[in-house]
Amino acid sequence: MAFPGRPRGRTRVRIRALRRGGELSDPITPPAARWPSEAADLVALAVSDGDLGAAVAQYEPAAALLPWAGDGGASPNGHEDNGADLLWDDSQARRPVAATMAAIMSLRLPLDVRLIAALPAAGLTMLVCERRIAGQGPDGQPVSLHGVGCTVVRPQDDGSWRIAADAWFLAQQSP
Repeated sequence: MAFPGRPRGRTRVRIRALRRGGELSDPITPPAARWPSEAADLVALAVSDGDLGAAVAQYEPAAALLPWAGDGGASPNGHEDNGADLLWDDSQARRPVAATMAAIMSLRLPLDVRLIAALPAAGLTMLVCERRIAGQGPDGQPVSLHGVGCTVVRPQDDGSWRIAADAWFLAQQSP
């Protein structure tokens, strides 16, 4: 006989494991891109869902991510941008994708991506994508970011595609 509100079966086992301090791994692995453009789509879905692990899984371990444009505006972390971000330097390359992605996800807004063009080359594909983040930020202020940038994806040994370099060039969009 089942009692209302009482966990049964595997759920009860998981609850017991958590009470004992046991750790449960996430049984769902993030999807892998099966073709080049799907990598950008999967990042947008993961960011929109607030799934940092799934977003970062689309990038190669040594990938570089440059989300903000150097337009003289401030990035969402409040740092004033003087335009120097248009030039890549080693300090940006050393910042982990996860940290950059977490800053973007702190806005708690959906990311829209639209593929404009795909240019395949030997061993990689360059995607030109338009990205938008719009809505009310966590502080209640309106956010409207837009950018057209490039994503370089590379095929992996298992047949999936992962991002090697990503430049979104997001900037404040005038209302």
